[in-house]
Amino acid sequence: MAEQTIVQRFDISAPGKVILHGEHSVVYGHPAIAGSIGLRTYLTYTALASSSSPPQVIVEFRSIPFTASLPLDLFDAFLRELDCNETLQPDAFLEQLRSPGDFPFARFVSDPAPSLADVTSKERMSLGSTLYIINRVLRSEGVQSIDRCCLGAGGFQLSLHSEMSIGAGLGSSASYGVCLAAGAYHLSRILKAQFNRDPSAMNPDVLKKIYRWSFDSEIIMHVKPSGIDNEIATNGGLVCFRRGTGVDKVIKLRRPVRVLIVDTGVSRSTAQLVAAVAKRLELFPRTVGPILESMGGVVDEAIALFESENHEPDTVYDRLSTLVNINNNLLRSVGVSHPALEAIFAIAERGGFASKLTGAGGGGCAFVLLPDGFRELDSFQRLVGALAEAGFRTMETTVGTGAGVTLS
Repeated sequence: MAEQTIVQRFDISAPGKVILHGEHSVVYGHPAIAGSIGLRTYLTYTALASSSSPPQVIVEFRSIPFTASLPLDLFDAFLRELDCNETLQPDAFLEQLRSPGDFPFARFVSDPAPSLADVTSKERMSLGSTLYIINRVLRSEGVQSIDRCCLGAGGFQLSLHSEMSIGAGLGSSASYGVCLAAGAYHLSRILKAQFNRDPSAMNPDVLKKIYRWSFDSEIIMHVKPSGIDNEIATNGGLVCFRRGTGVDKVIKLRRPVRVLIVDTGVSRSTAQLVAAVAKRLELFPRTVGPILESMGGVVDEAIALFESENHEPDTVYDRLSTLVNINNNLLRSVGVSHPALEAIFAIAERGGFASKLTGAGGGGCAFVLLPDGFRELDSFQRLVGALAEAGFRTMETTVGTGAGVTLS
């Protein structure tokens, strides 16, 4: 293959998300509302030029930060000897990854870092899920070995980074999983000499594959994901979603949904919080069951307001604010708040704004619902100042209007 046909670079990006309503209840079959936001995760593929060292596959996690290398020969062996598509399923690999012992793919990695042997480390989880999904995607697409003629003389590098804090409840892991799945799919196209940047390269059939593979990544990260995060990261927009059946409907917004995202800076485990709610439901089914059902009712009420053409904007905002407060109190009652979140709620309430946690809770992020013309309000300026004084990072964004996964 001529040198000029080598793909030198491509870039993938996918958005984070905010769950407006339906956290935790979505795990039990109730609907949830989620939308894309302006923070994104990025993957860059770069062909490496020839160097004195053997050709490599370099995986760089800029947000941790951490870098791992696999000699191209060993990466080829990794594809030939292991089948993460037919043989090794995500839940079985998760068990390997979380069991004490060597990193599951250590024999293919150059000089494995000591942190890869730590079952709790971000390095082990990140590199493990990355290599697993790459293998799964390539095998699924019929690639079982490397055709060096399709690659740079020095191999290639995958670099990932996110604008979102890890574990903040903004869907960073799903956004990462979508970037990874899309990046691996386009790597398969390179290895089959079929790569192109045409819009058809991200057609609906491909997006369905990316969604499915990114859900596998979420199983590794969270054990029992709802699927809502990777749905938004794949397709963008604002949707009503149910676990197991996917998108119930695309919500037709009649007016923008503006929020102030507030990051507590407190990382937490989605899997642990989901398990804690499950335990509370097991202990108190007659109490917690109706609470989760009520969260589904909030979703239905909110959708009607988002799509309403018969109410003035101020009336819609006031009613949506009431629903935000109701849902936040329901989430508090199932034990997923945190002192840092409570501080945010108190500051927002003093300013006359409705706020709630978003995502799993236990830290992470909250959002404050904002009215039209909020930047001109003295109360908004005081809100931002008070949150900053308390040590919280904030970001204004509009929910549900951004693109899903993109290729450039």
